[in-house]
Amino acid sequence: MTSGEEQRQVILALGKSFAQCTDFDLWGQPIEAIDGYKRLSKQLDDLANADSSLFSDEQKKVLRKIGICLDLRCKALQAPDTINGILLDDLKKIGNTLDSILNQRCRDFPVDVIAAQLQTRTLPNSQNRAQESDDLDEDKQGSRAKGSLLPRPLAYSGMKVLTVKIEKIGLKDATQFIEPYITVSVKDMMGADLTTSQDTPVASKKENKCIVFNEEVHIQKSLESLPNGFSIFFEFKHFKPKKNIISTKCWAFMEKDEIKEGPVALEL
Repeated sequence: MTSGEEQRQVILALGKSFAQCTDFDLWGQPIEAIDGYKRLSKQLDDLANADSSLFSDEQKKVLRKIGICLDLRCKALQAPDTINGILLDDLKKIGNTLDSILNQRCRDFPVDVIAAQLQTRTLPNSQNRAQESDDLDEDKQGSRAKGSLLPRPLAYSGMKVLTVKIEKIGLKDATQFIEPYITVSVKDMMGADLTTSQDTPVASKKENKCIVFNEEVHIQKSLESLPNGFSIFFEFKHFKPKKNIISTKCWAFMEKDEIKEGPVALEL
């Protein structure tokens, strides 16, 4: 497959995903739209990475701008009291730019990204501040229960996508933890995040001295695009009702040379 053919296939796949997301947005399905926008934004970020050679520098700038606009749209959908820096009509124009990125020069972007970033802000609302804390606690609890796992990203030619299945964690006082979950993040040698962290749903099964998860976590960047020295971190967290806080009990990490097919036991 030539580079041009691979580019066309990737753009077609991205365009299809983009159209699905905007359809969800148009039909009033914000959860599905946000999930799709986040996944697509990560895919664009991978393609615009300095290590990726599939697209030109000029095309990468456009891909980054599209990713930023998708993130801004997510913020608007997640917070009803947010000024929309990116409207659905803006995304339709951006979709046309994505479809034609291979056929035209990329200097003119249909949206002022900087202005959109400045416009996307939360409005002060004194009525919201007066909302009962019980309602907020219920929202947070519901969010923790669902987790924030992202879908498997698109696998491009020659790129390896990693999926980690978290089976269980062994702790002597396993039954005592309330709303336990694991946060998964990918960090470089300096501790900086390389991808968005993901939370598993709250584990509901406990057996013997283990808390069982059986959840698949899809790393949002291909292994080839991650820098040398990266590690995948797993933080075990739980809710403390008396203090009304989330506490990290322990953590583990996996280095690149530990990544392999099959089961791996990590030290806490």
